[in-house]
Amino acid sequence: MNRCPKAVRQLGPYPGKIHTEELIEVLDLWHYPAGVKEELVSLINANARDIKGPHLFRYYNPRPSKVAAAERAMAEYIGVKHCLAVNSCTSALVAALRALGVGLGDEVIVPGYTFFASAAVIGTCNAIPVIADVDDTLTLDPKEVARKISRRTKAVIVVHMRGMPAQMDELLRICRQRNVPVIEDVAQAAGGQYRGRMLGSLGAIGCFSFDYYKILNSGEGGFVTTNDEWLYTRAQSWHDCAACWRPDRFAEERREGELFCGENYRMSELQGAVALAQIKKANRYLRGYRAAKQQIIANLQLPASVKLQRVADPKGDTGICLILFMPSTAATKWALPALQAEGVPAGGIYDQKVKDWHIYAHWEHILGRKSVAPDGLPWTGVPAAELPAYSKEMCPQCVDYLARAIMVDVHWAYCPADCQAIANGINKVLPAAVNR
Repeated sequence: MNRCPKAVRQLGPYPGKIHTEELIEVLDLWHYPAGVKEELVSLINANARDIKGPHLFRYYNPRPSKVAAAERAMAEYIGVKHCLAVNSCTSALVAALRALGVGLGDEVIVPGYTFFASAAVIGTCNAIPVIADVDDTLTLDPKEVARKISRRTKAVIVVHMRGMPAQMDELLRICRQRNVPVIEDVAQAAGGQYRGRMLGSLGAIGCFSFDYYKILNSGEGGFVTTNDEWLYTRAQSWHDCAACWRPDRFAEERREGELFCGENYRMSELQGAVALAQIKKANRYLRGYRAAKQQIIANLQLPASVKLQRVADPKGDTGICLILFMPSTAATKWALPALQAEGVPAGGIYDQKVKDWHIYAHWEHILGRKSVAPDGLPWTGVPAAELPAYSKEMCPQCVDYLARAIMVDVHWAYCPADCQAIANGINKVLPAAVNR
C-alpha cells in the first residue's frame, strides 16, 4: 500500500461568516444608558479572536439548539406531548391544516372576528373558508358552528380572540359528534386556559404566534402543539419541505400520508433563543395582566346599559384587554374620544369606514372570491352552487357587537394606581355617553 503523505494534510480551522460584527448589530437593537453600548462593543472587540460565532440553523447544529429547547419548554408549558417551532402562526395554521389532510374541495369553519390570516390559510390550502358568526364572547357561536358544519367540513378553527378562551366544551362536543377536528388558534391568547387546561391543548392541534405584538414574542415565530404523534410528524414534514422528519427519515412510509411535498417554515436560532426566554417569563406576564384587569373591573361603576364582554372562563382569561359593549354605536363613537381625552387606553373595534383585517367585512379576498392564478382556486374546487354565500352582512351578531365595543388595553406592569385611574376615567365618561 502506498504510504506517501496524503495530498491534503489539514484544512482549517477557518473563521466563520458570522462573527462579532453580527453580535454588535444585534446588540444595537437594545436601548442602553449612556456609555453602556460603547463599553460592550469595546469588550467584544478586545476579545474578538477568542469569540466563536453561532450556528444559526437549528438542524446539524454542533451546539444544543435553542429552537429545540424552546420546543421542549413550550410543550411543557402547554402540557402536550409534541411541539413544533415555526416562523409564524400563519405557518403553524397551514401546517396544522395540511397535517389534518385539508385540501381541494374541503370546507373549514372560521370565525368572522379574527385576524385575516386565520381565514386566508384555508384558501392557501385550496379549501373553502366558511365564515361563522360570533356571540357576546366575541368568539365562535356554537349554534352557528353546528348550523354550518356540512359534509365538506374538514376542520373548525377556533380562535381565542383578544386573549379570551372560546367556549370549548360546547364547540368540542359539536365537533366530536360530527367527527370534525378542532384547530385552536391561540395567536392572541398564549398562556390562557379553559377550565384548568391550557389553550392549545384541548383541540387536535394548537397554533401559537410569537409575533412582536403578542403576549409572548420573538419578533416573528410560532409553535404547533399536539398530543397526536401522527399529526406532529405530518406538520413537521410540511414545515421542512423534504418531508424527511420522521422516526426513520429514509425508511418506507409507515402508512399512506407520511411522505409528501411541503414548504419551509423553519424557525432560526435567533428566534428560538428569544422565544425560550419569553416562555420562561410567561407566568410573570400572565400574573400581571390578570391582576391588572381584575383591579380595573373591581373599580368600575358601569351604567346598567353598558355590559362587559362575556368570558367563557374568566379564570382562564389572559387579561390583556377589557371589552365593554355600549348600548348603541352612537354612544360608542361619542365615548371613544372622551375616554382617550381622559388618558384611558381605549379604542373601537369596528368602523365600516376603517379597514381592520380582524373583521370579515373587510376580507375582500374571500368575499369577492379572488384567486392568485387563472385556475380560479380554491373557488373552482367545488361546484359553484355549493359555495358559501358571502356578504358583508352575513354575520350580523359580529357586526353589531363589534360596532358597539370599546376595548381597553391592559399592560402586565400596571400598578394599582394605574388600574384605579383607568377605572375612574371609564366611570367618568360612560354615564355621559349613554345619557346623551
